[in-house]
Amino acid sequence: MDILFGQVTDPSQAFSLAFRLLGTLIMCTGLALLVRRVEVGWWLAVGSFALEIPAAFFTISLGLPLSSGSLLPYVAASWIAPLVGVGAALYGLAWFRKAPLSGPLVRDLALRRFRPADLAAPVLVAVVFAAASLLPALALYGSLAGPGGLSRFPTATVLASGFLTGLLPAGLVGLAARSRWSWLPIAASSVASLGGTALSAQGSVLIFLFMAQAAVALFGFVAWGRLRSEALVPPGS
Repeated sequence: MDILFGQVTDPSQAFSLAFRLLGTLIMCTGLALLVRRVEVGWWLAVGSFALEIPAAFFTISLGLPLSSGSLLPYVAASWIAPLVGVGAALYGLAWFRKAPLSGPLVRDLALRRFRPADLAAPVLVAVVFAAASLLPALALYGSLAGPGGLSRFPTATVLASGFLTGLLPAGLVGLAARSRWSWLPIAASSVASLGGTALSAQGSVLIFLFMAQAAVALFGFVAWGRLRSEALVPPGS
């Protein structure tokens, strides 16, 4: 069991792992639908990010010496990053619906030419996601180590990890702008999550799901390369 799911020490961590596994599986499915330009994929992305909220809450081990007063800041802060992801997915859904239908819930997209200015919104989303990911870690570490212990907190490492993870919602924002290249940061985020899962020995099932997520993103990059000639909507419209 440890090989499949990592070491689970109490029921709280088991619930957290279950939510995370389900959320990652849902995201894989959602991305596969977005490759086919199916609108339901955006709703699955919303659900995947929403499941990160209970997953973060149940991450806290029942054995940690935390009072309700010190746990509340962590719980409040842990909502922010998933809500950034939810917002990115809803933004994508809103723009996706502007394209004409080519079938039931399938949109006919015309890719936009890449412009350096198109990087601004996805990078901003990744930066905001990284900062939001830092807050719950700071709140938890501050409660356990005290104010003086914050000087030893690995801020740069947590920010870098949060930025790499934030490339997933950043890529979704890019897909909303009909950019084929936005599949690449999604793949990079998946590979980073895969590496983090392997280093922290969280189980081979999560590793497989992140591997599948990266593969779907790379397939999306290839598949969307054919949209320019297939789409009925003129490019740049």
